[in-house]
Amino acid sequence: MVLFSKFRPLLQTVLKPTQQLQTIVKRWSSERRMRMMISEFHERKFFDLFHYYFLIGLVPTFCIVFYANVFVGQAKLAEVPEDYEPRHWEYYKHPLRRFMARYVIQPFDERYEISLHAIYTQVMRDQLKALERKVRRLEQARGDHKGWYYRPIPDHLAELEQKKAAERSDGFSAMVAPRELPPPRTWPVPPKTD
Repeated sequence: MVLFSKFRPLLQTVLKPTQQLQTIVKRWSSERRMRMMISEFHERKFFDLFHYYFLIGLVPTFCIVFYANVFVGQAKLAEVPEDYEPRHWEYYKHPLRRFMARYVIQPFDERYEISLHAIYTQVMRDQLKALERKVRRLEQARGDHKGWYYRPIPDHLAELEQKKAAERSDGFSAMVAPRELPPPRTWPVPPKTD
């Protein structure tokens, strides 16, 4: 640090522009200089878009609200005929709320029915899963399986299957020798039609 402070006067004379260079700069330039500034593009773009959406959105909304409050006004209570049932939007006092309730927002009873349907489908799905679990448990316990077609099984094979299922339920298998397969069976041939 001390070394730099000793060389400061020397560095200033080296780094200073000479008098001749300064006169050339003055000769070729004027006193007007271009200032370096940060770009204002994004700022101007933001305010342009803000003004645009303000005029498109806020001004018409203000006009509609002003018209609804001044010229239409709030609803008044009146006698209702006995055979007339009011609609769901007629319970609101302000005209904009009535409009929103009629055309935009779902009625309460419709939302209630939708939620009931969602609850019902979930309950049915849970019951179906419980039934599937019960079917799988009973299939495993009884040795049954899903049968997409019917094929008659000889009695001795059914007895073997029941025996295997009983052994499986006990947790061990007592079958030591391999079981013998029955002789191949011929399927009935449909009669020929002439």
